[in-house]
Amino acid sequence: MATATSFPPNDMNRASQQAVPGARATPGVVGALSGSSNEGPEAAGALVLLHTTFADDDGAQRGYQLFSEMKSHILSSPGFLHWFTFSDGPNGYALGLWRSPEDASAFVHSDAHQAMVREQQQRPFEYSQFAGMWTASNLGTRWIYCEQCHKATAAPTQHCSNCNNSLDDTFAETDSDPGVGPA
Repeated sequence: MATATSFPPNDMNRASQQAVPGARATPGVVGALSGSSNEGPEAAGALVLLHTTFADDDGAQRGYQLFSEMKSHILSSPGFLHWFTFSDGPNGYALGLWRSPEDASAFVHSDAHQAMVREQQQRPFEYSQFAGMWTASNLGTRWIYCEQCHKATAAPTQHCSNCNNSLDDTFAETDSDPGVGPA
């Protein structure tokens, strides 16, 4: 069985990517948070995009603290799937995957989120901020390609539908980790 893992671009591919006019790479950290259902992106009916900039360290640190506190509320919110944060120079972004627009809206209107909004309005920590939500108009199928027979199997799954080879679906429940897979 193949094991899915992270592979950064090698020097040749990094140079090739950077040769594209306008391309850039910002060193930094990508943060991630996953909900308890451990479902893949094919379960997301809504995508939330946040953008923020900071103009001073005090504001940035207060923002990071508030964002950290907010994560426990996100984790306990129905329909939450995944949250990713990353930077592009001074621009900070977050992408949130939610099962439905109603689930995302319920979180936005929650007491915890509204308290953070009031904090930003009364004592701004962000220099600029944008939030938007997009709903899925077409949910595609996530495929896993078997390394033995090279056939595609629809995910979530643990075995190839063609040759029954074990597959490493990073979102599927495994025999050694019951209760962590899709609900």
